[in-house]
Amino acid sequence: MKTNNYDIIIIGAGFAGCALAYQFSKENVETLLIESGGICSGTSSACAGRAQIIESETDEYLKIVLAGFSKLPDLGKELEIDLEWETPGHLTLLFSDQELFKFKQITSKLNSYGINAEIIGSDLLQKLEPFLHANNSKGAAYSIEGHLNPFKFCLGYLNAARKNGVDIKLHSKVTNFQINNQKVIGVFANGELFSSQIVILATGAWTGSLSRILNCELPLSFTKAEAMVSQPLPKILSHHIGISGFYEAVHGQDKRVTLGIGQHRNGCLVISNAIQPASIIDRSSSAWGMPSISNQLQKFFPVLNPINILRTWSAPSPFSKDSLPIIGWMPHYDNLYIATAFHLAIPTIPIFTEEIMHHILESPEKKHSEFLKPFFPNRFYAHNER
Repeated sequence: MKTNNYDIIIIGAGFAGCALAYQFSKENVETLLIESGGICSGTSSACAGRAQIIESETDEYLKIVLAGFSKLPDLGKELEIDLEWETPGHLTLLFSDQELFKFKQITSKLNSYGINAEIIGSDLLQKLEPFLHANNSKGAAYSIEGHLNPFKFCLGYLNAARKNGVDIKLHSKVTNFQINNQKVIGVFANGELFSSQIVILATGAWTGSLSRILNCELPLSFTKAEAMVSQPLPKILSHHIGISGFYEAVHGQDKRVTLGIGQHRNGCLVISNAIQPASIIDRSSSAWGMPSISNQLQKFFPVLNPINILRTWSAPSPFSKDSLPIIGWMPHYDNLYIATAFHLAIPTIPIFTEEIMHHILESPEKKHSEFLKPFFPNRFYAHNER
């Protein structure tokens, strides 16, 4: 007879939660995945599906990105789903000598790792992307980049986890926790109590509110990020195109419009981003955001005037104080694990979730992992070595 007792409860059915459920299911761990909405309905629902490389900010993080990137071409076969994997490459538009100098260094570093990356001049840029209007640019930084369907990415992990025996409860909002002797021994959701040896919060921007219920404030911030999806169009883009400073804007504190545009297999354009600081999660599209994105689009692609928009989205984009993920045991409890604020999620999720699984199952007492140590939550809490 099925009970409400589990080895591990994962809260959040986005990229991280679904991938973690799959990782634990491969080890035959009794796992429950709880989600307040539908699958991939939080920040993961607002992902453009990019598997970025050029935005890796340190050598250490680049190594993680490259390791995960190498897994993506065959991941669909493992999960038994067509992830719509492609490698269109990415062009970062450059408009100043400072940006040009910066990206010469970045492309040189990528080359040292065997990655195809280079600075291309404005004439070649126009040949590669004839519909792009960037006459005042210094050119662009090209790098290899992949793309997949983010919903299938999430669904593939979820279905594989379910097939392996993971219990999944969608539309089940967590309202409280049962605590005993510095352990989270139960999770209340939709009027039911679910018991577990270990609880994992993989809840993106919502991790802060859940941590407050547990009286352990997590230093997590987020911005309100908006984007839109166009009608299917004939092929007009050969690469994903963005401007320098994209992630500085997403993780910043200024109201700002950037440009990120890519064309999916079905012909739709995903066009982003309008960014503004936020203190509460608001999923509605703003009167400022959509016109601002439209103006930016018309600036760089006047040929797309007019264009029909099928839908817009708004989602919180979470980040930590140092812009690194927050992964590891919370120092306030003996069995509470955090997995949130992932940077470059698509290429890093396959690596991080496997490492998290090993960290939890192989070292439940010493709770140590050299690989994950730079991302431990205890870096935000003084005088705590755990």
